[in-house]
Amino acid sequence: MVNVRDPEALRDEPEVDFREQEQVVDAEEFEQAVESAENQSGMVVVAVTDDRDRLLLVDSEWVDGWTLPNGPVGADEDWAVAADRWSEDELSFPVQIERPELVIRTETRAEGGEESVVGYTVAFAASLVPAMGGPGGMGPGGPPPGVGPDGKKAPDGEEAPEGQGPPAGGPSGPPGGPGVGPIASNPNLDWFDAVPDDVAPGHDALVRYFLD
Repeated sequence: MVNVRDPEALRDEPEVDFREQEQVVDAEEFEQAVESAENQSGMVVVAVTDDRDRLLLVDSEWVDGWTLPNGPVGADEDWAVAADRWSEDELSFPVQIERPELVIRTETRAEGGEESVVGYTVAFAASLVPAMGGPGGMGPGGPPPGVGPDGKKAPDGEEAPEGQGPPAGGPSGPPGGPGVGPIASNPNLDWFDAVPDDVAPGHDALVRYFLD
């Protein structure tokens, strides 16, 4: 996992899409932005993709609709650490945080004022780890009981022949492969190859970015 302490350091990285934008808000919204900046550096986003170029989205309890896993980053927090923390918090299992792919620097100003506050959105590419059902993974716990490498199952009441039972080292569990296990069993997680109609308001641009 790459450490990222300051998003500005990614400005000249050839593999990072660094963008800038400015927004003008009313006095109340500006005060909220200033207060937020005292404790937070911005928002981290995690784009988990599979070998079919699908994007893993969350039907979040915090907003209405599907989003990428995301969360605020503390003022002194490492962005990659925050990406790891928030992705596991929203997905309920860890993923492999790979590299920052997109940085959006947002400068917020009050209407008619000269003061401004700067925040960042940093989006990391990520993938499933094999143990969680990624390519080549078996999912938590290994294959179903009594199923061996040749796919044969022992008859009821009989012990599976040597080499055909579940692997040693832990209890058996669901078979692996993309979309199996903790993703398929969670109605708040799903893979998408297009922007869903019920994407969360304000999140469609980021979802589209990683699907295009």
